[in-house]
This record gives sequence, C-alpha cells and structure tokens, in this order.
Amino acid sequence: MTRYFLRFVPLGEGAISREEGTCLRLIQCEEETPRVLPDAMRLAAYDAWQKARQDIWQEWMEQTDPANLQPRLRPLNHRVAEFLRKHPPTDISQHELDEVLRRVLSPWSYAMEREIRDVFENPELEDQSLEKAHQIIDTIAELGIEPFEAPPPLPPISPEEIHLVCWMGLTARE
Repeated sequence: MTRYFLRFVPLGEGAISREEGTCLRLIQCEEETPRVLPDAMRLAAYDAWQKARQDIWQEWMEQTDPANLQPRLRPLNHRVAEFLRKHPPTDISQHELDEVLRRVLSPWSYAMEREIRDVFENPELEDQSLEKAHQIIDTIAELGIEPFEAPPPLPPISPEEIHLVCWMGLTARE
C-alpha cells in the first residue's frame, strides 16, 4: 500500500505541519526564485527527515486502531440521539429507528447541523415529542445524511518502512 505524506518541519522549535494545503502554501514561490542549498540546510535535512518520519509513523499508527477511526461528533448529535431513544415514534420499527440513529450518530456539515437544530430546538414543538421526532427524522432524510462507515484500520508498520521521496529546504526572503 503506497501513500504519500507531506510534512513541513521547521528548523529548530515549532510544530510540524501535516496539512497538505499548509505545506503547499509554505513552499509557494515564483519561477525565478533562486535555488540555493547552504551547507547548514543540507546537514539539517537529516534531522528534519527523522522528525518527519516519526510524525508520519505516529499518524499511520493512530489509524491502525479502529477506535481512532470513529467520527468526532458534536453535542447536538448526542442530544438528538438521546431524544429519539426516549421518544421513539410508535409507527416505525426498532430496525428503522436503529437506522435513523446510525444517521444521527454520523458527522454533519454545519449547514446540516443548523437545519436539524432548527427542528430540535423549535419552541413550538417543545410539548410535542412525537411530532418533533417525526420532523427530525424527516429532516435527516431530506438532507440525505448517511450512516458513517469507518474505513478499515491500517496494518501496523515500522518507521523503517517509511521512505523519503523528495525534500526541499526553504529560507526566508531577504
């Protein structure tokens, strides 16, 4: 299995950047930017590579544990699920309710969350639990929210299985 990772390792102190867009923005330059490789930078590349390799290995190993592959849910997801468990519509089966709960306990975009929150916190539905449950279920269906399917965990690897493909050193503009 081949995967490619970008890392920006600052010289000295500072956090390693993992996010691809950040790494690419940091190396952005003009075509006519002069290319230089001072000895200090060339030698620092070895230490930077070891830091990058360790960081990549840690990220990979996090993804070998199925518990780390579960979505991070916001409090509203849990509150809606708890409400539906306490006030299940009487006209749907337990299987259908379980399917709805799987959709509730999946990540939502902010726009989806806003629409569900509008129904969940609607003061007109405060004393109408059955109607509120139906409207929540209908909103989830209208939004096309699907149950979360965790990716399969990665197989464990050793740091020695991580290879450097390319590196670049950057200096500040003068």
